[in-house]
Amino acid sequence: MQYTFALAACLLAGTACTKRRDSVVQDEGPRSFASAPIQTWQDIGDITTEPTAIRRDLQSIFCLHVYKLPLKADFSEELKVLCDNKKPSSTFDQIDRYAGRIGESPRSIQLELEHDADGFTRGTSVTVYRVPIAPKWVRSASIPSYMVATSVFPYVQLEGSVTDDLTSTLGGDLQFGKWHLAYHSNVQTPAQTAFSNDRKTALNSYQVEGGNPDIGIGAEHLLDADNPDFKYYNTTTITIGNEDGGSTLITIIRLAVRHNGFPELAAQTFSDIATSQATHVRDGLMAEKAAGRFPD
Repeated sequence: MQYTFALAACLLAGTACTKRRDSVVQDEGPRSFASAPIQTWQDIGDITTEPTAIRRDLQSIFCLHVYKLPLKADFSEELKVLCDNKKPSSTFDQIDRYAGRIGESPRSIQLELEHDADGFTRGTSVTVYRVPIAPKWVRSASIPSYMVATSVFPYVQLEGSVTDDLTSTLGGDLQFGKWHLAYHSNVQTPAQTAFSNDRKTALNSYQVEGGNPDIGIGAEHLLDADNPDFKYYNTTTITIGNEDGGSTLITIIRLAVRHNGFPELAAQTFSDIATSQATHVRDGLMAEKAAGRFPD
C-alpha cells in the first residue's frame, strides 16, 4: 500500500519511479536550470536578524569530534569554514542564518576564488538548506544518486552515475556509507567552442559521534590523482539537527579545475553546478518524504 501511494506521488509529479525493497526512489532525468550571478557574502547583505535553527550543542560536538574521524583525504580546509580551533566559527552561524534567508531554493555562495597562472581556477563555495526530516532519516536517503543527477544549463550540462555501492564492505566503525561516483560535463564557451571534463570520486559517510544520530558528514574526494582537468575536488556535506527536529544540510565544495582559457566561465560553472546539485539533493529528500519514506 505504501508503494502504491508513493508511486502515485511520483507519477503526479511527472517523474519516473523505481521500486526498491524498502523504498520508492524518484528518477529525475535531465533537469533544466537557469544560470544565476555568482554571489558572495557581500551580496547577501545583513542577515543578523534571520533566526538560527541548528542546535548549538551539536555545533560544538561537530567541531570537536569531526577531527577524530578516519576521513580518507585531507578535508581540513573545508572544515575550517565551520570550525576554528575545534570550536564553531562565526561562519557556522552565518551559514545557518542564510539557510533561513533562502528557504526552499538553495543558491551557492562563493567563499574563495583564484585564477592561477597555470590555467587552473581554484575556489570554495557553500550551499545550505533546511529540511523537515530528522538527521537519522536523511542518512538513509538516496543522496549519492541525487548528487549525480543531470543538470542542464544554457551553457553547461553535468551528468553522472553511482558506479559502485561499497557500503556492504564496511566494518564496525562510525562509517555507514561508501560509494564511487563518476561525473562528466560539457561546457559551451562564448567563443562558440566547447570542452569537457571528467572526474571519479569516492564518497564516504560517517556518524560524527558514536551513539549520536543527529550529526553526520559525507566526505567526497577525487580518486584519479592524475586527472588532467582537476588538481583536487573535495565536497563535505554536513547533516546536523535543528531545534525543531529537522535538519540543516551544509555542503562545502573546494576544487581546482582547468579553465581552458575561460577562467570566468569556470567560476560561473562552479557556482551554478553547486546550486543545482544542492537543489537535486534537497528536492530528492523532499520527494522521499512525500512518498512516506521517512517516519514522522
